[in-house]
Amino acid sequence: MKKTVCVVAAVVLATVAAILAFRLFSAQPMSAQNDVSERTSKVLQAKIDAIRAVEKQNSTTRRTVEVSEPELESYVIYGLRNDIPARVESIDVQLTEGAVAADTKLTFPPDSTGNPLVDAFVEGTHTFFMKGKLAASAGRGRFELMEVKVDGIPVPNILIETLVAKYVNPKYPEVDLKEPFPMPWGMESLVITPGKATIAY
Repeated sequence: MKKTVCVVAAVVLATVAAILAFRLFSAQPMSAQNDVSERTSKVLQAKIDAIRAVEKQNSTTRRTVEVSEPELESYVIYGLRNDIPARVESIDVQLTEGAVAADTKLTFPPDSTGNPLVDAFVEGTHTFFMKGKLAASAGRGRFELMEVKVDGIPVPNILIETLVAKYVNPKYPEVDLKEPFPMPWGMESLVITPGKATIAY
């Protein structure tokens, strides 16, 4: 039971982070930030705000922007802290050729689920690792889940898909780990290379 609840919370974290981090990040180029901080999180928030502004302008001018690992880490820790059902103690985002991985340490408070019996099992600090392939072209994105571990224990993808359907889809119905998704706000492509994600829009 403890592992199942931890997986649910971790899947919510991974899904929200992946969606917000890669489906929403695009903007005018800004100076790169190399530190994990609230300031770096605000740099990424400014990029999000800028892409929203560009969409409203209906501009036909194509732009590109790069998103760094520290920006993604900072945004998960500071920008998403009110959306994640646990405190993110640390996160290490790794961008490699065509793939993204996140190694995270989460702390669940005693009342994180509202169910005293479940809270007794889930309370405390747990580690979570997720890796998947992510790319987009012609305005369509695709995410392929490759690996998930909770407290070092591998979790089968079929269990993740079941938990996403039960716990994530009611709040985020557009999430489907098997289907391509439309890129928002005129984003055309996403290419992940070591250390960065390059988005064209």
